[in-house]
Amino acid sequence: MRKHVVITGASSGIGRALAVMAEKQQYRLSVCGRNKDKLQHTLSELSRPEDVVADTFCITDEQCFTRFLTQANAKHGTVDILINCAGINNVRKQAYQTEIPELDWMMKVNFYAPIACIKAVLPDMKSQHQGTIVNVLSTVCLFANPGIAAYTATKTALDSFTKVMRKELKSEGIKFLSIYPGGVDTEFRAAERPEYLSAQAVAKAILLQLDVDIHTHIHELVLRPQCEDNF
Repeated sequence: MRKHVVITGASSGIGRALAVMAEKQQYRLSVCGRNKDKLQHTLSELSRPEDVVADTFCITDEQCFTRFLTQANAKHGTVDILINCAGINNVRKQAYQTEIPELDWMMKVNFYAPIACIKAVLPDMKSQHQGTIVNVLSTVCLFANPGIAAYTATKTALDSFTKVMRKELKSEGIKFLSIYPGGVDTEFRAAERPEYLSAQAVAKAILLQLDVDIHTHIHELVLRPQCEDNF
């Protein structure tokens, strides 16, 4: 039976690439993003957009996500795979210069929101004794770089929380896959970096990790461009 995958942050970058590839691999697809025009761009790249549940809202709005999930479940059945791809990296300051309100907003987007999304799909996954959560993190969780303290802290918070949930829920058949991409050449960056990973390369790697039997639980995948030395 075709699996139902929900992808947040599907309006651009890795999320968009995941949506396009997942559809080609015959997943039942539900996607959301913050920008309506960008999400429409994603849908325009799909061969059967009419079969996709799509909605636009800020990922921090739990009521909107609940509404979206209800629509997704009604069309495609309960969620087999949740991919938390939505995130921001808009505070480029040294740690001591980072304002608490700036850090608070990034925590809401990069940490609290994905946890809320996970909590929303967990009841059905627990009742079925299976399901996969994929969190798109970053190599900042593994290697400190100056100037991005807020991004590093918020992604690392999600990383640590995930490691605990992985242990707590593995006996219930639920898998947690943490993805740590290095530099990725997407619109997330101010300047193009063609020597970096492509969004398509990261999406392909993620979907490959999902193609395993029920007894195999891949915990982590680190991807870096060949040019990168921060390890």
